Amino acid sequence: MQNENVETAETHGQVSRRAYFLRRYGLIGLLTVILGTLEIWSNIGNGYTAGWGDHFVLSPEGISWAHPGAFANDWFMEAAPQPHWFFDFITFAGESLGVLSAVYALYWACGLLAFATATTMLAFRFAPSAPWSVGIGVTLFAGMSSWMVGGTGSPVIAVALPAVLSGNLIYLLIACFLTQRRVLAMVIAPLIAVVHVQQGSIAAVLLVGALVAYFITERRIDWRLAGALGLTGAAVAFGLIIRPVASNLKDFVKICDQIIPYHCSAHLWGWQDQLSALGLVVLCVLTVTLMPPKQVPLWLATVGLAALGYTLGFIADALRIPFFGELAQGVNVYRLGAVLLPFALWGAFVPFIGRMSRRTSLPILFVWLFGFGALILGIGWPGNLKVRLVLFGLVALGVVAWAMIQRRSGRHSHSNIVSLSALSFGVLLVLANALNGGMTVRTPQFAFISDPNLRTWGENVRDAVPTGEIIIASPRTEWVKLVTQRAVVVDCKDVPYGGEAWTQWNDRLDDLGGWQQCVGPLLYDAMSAEELVAAADKYGSDFISISASVPEEVPGDLEDLGWRPVVEPVGASGTTIYQRG
Repeated sequence: MQNENVETAETHGQVSRRAYFLRRYGLIGLLTVILGTLEIWSNIGNGYTAGWGDHFVLSPEGISWAHPGAFANDWFMEAAPQPHWFFDFITFAGESLGVLSAVYALYWACGLLAFATATTMLAFRFAPSAPWSVGIGVTLFAGMSSWMVGGTGSPVIAVALPAVLSGNLIYLLIACFLTQRRVLAMVIAPLIAVVHVQQGSIAAVLLVGALVAYFITERRIDWRLAGALGLTGAAVAFGLIIRPVASNLKDFVKICDQIIPYHCSAHLWGWQDQLSALGLVVLCVLTVTLMPPKQVPLWLATVGLAALGYTLGFIADALRIPFFGELAQGVNVYRLGAVLLPFALWGAFVPFIGRMSRRTSLPILFVWLFGFGALILGIGWPGNLKVRLVLFGLVALGVVAWAMIQRRSGRHSHSNIVSLSALSFGVLLVLANALNGGMTVRTPQFAFISDPNLRTWGENVRDAVPTGEIIIASPRTEWVKLVTQRAVVVDCKDVPYGGEAWTQWNDRLDDLGGWQQCVGPLLYDAMSAEELVAAADKYGSDFISISASVPEEVPGDLEDLGWRPVVEPVGASGTTIYQRG
């Protein structure tokens, strides 16, 4: 009889462990698939991309390791190397093995997995009665994020980037703190510093905050996290030593104001972007209502600390407060926006899962209405603004009102109310977005440089232009360097952080039409054949790239000056490359 009881207990334990595994890891898998699908289908984030955008800047170094001679004599790669050394190794490995497209897709998938894991951990902590419904709802909302939120790139976009992966890892790190998974936090924090040096410094600050909070509540030092702090600091130092970033505070402020105001110049943002930044902060701060009272100090030392830093920097910049405004720009305080965004998503679900009494529910609801409305205004949805406001306003108010009424009435179980309202909220937001032109069902194009004609054109250019040669190309055709694996004089995507390289960047742009074309009309295309040849002479180039939009006399004038076309566009992709005769 005793043996039967033991066997029954062991069987029950096995079933419980199996159920635990399925509930937790099943949800992680489902959320990974949901987020990946929505990112690919999203018209806000433009679907999955590889070999485009930020890869113009981040991919050449690793490719050059795999193909000696590629990008040889490129000025930017020599004058302003990027700090993302680990991404260079990833790119080198993928390119060397001929599977770069697959490697980048897996790198992106790691970010999805990190987000899904963090969301699952928090769903079981914040909504233990309905973790699947709430986790799915939060993920549905996350899948509609735009490229830019609050001055920083969103961590939930479909592209393999250090900033995206590290942003999701920071979300996972904070989730580890809030759910007491300290061993996992020990692993994640140094990994963040390896993936992205600047985000690694943020992870170090978060570790300090967590250590202080744990010391206050437990009256002891957690030496495991202290060790993780040491490893994270060492990884940051290593990255800065092997890839020192040449920067200058005043120069970087000029770069922000002149070239990338959408990133780090809040005083130049429109009212919608500024309002969206406030919504980001408000919704993030609302997540304090999800925490048990004893864990509020931990929230304050992590999520609250990041929100405070972002808010102070944003206000100083937006109001042009002397010294502090430029300091906020110079240190790029908007990187913290990537920390805030996942918790702003959770803040949107506070009316369903927040710890509210009858006395506090209405004030919290009013704060939520402002935060949610402000964030939605600047999230970059396609379609007419009035239509957007009506659709999302009806969805938000309808679901929230139902949930609040049901919670007050007590006629249904709390778990049923949470499940139905959170899931309905997420689904209806996705439907409203789709009806507003924000989604297209598409098959992902994982190929590095997805346009086959452009890849063929790049191969033709490599055949015609010897390694080490420099191409005179429009600064706005930022793709020329990556596609051809040949050096260019300068482009608008490869922007140094300051110092002498920043001065040289401006000088080089002046020779090709001026820096204004990086934010305005294509001045390069207005240059005469004589001006293009003069630039080629100055930089020792025997190759000039022109597009179909140049004045009609330029091709003939180039030929009259002794230049001949050696590469033509393939279909509608590429440009015409002229060689000195």
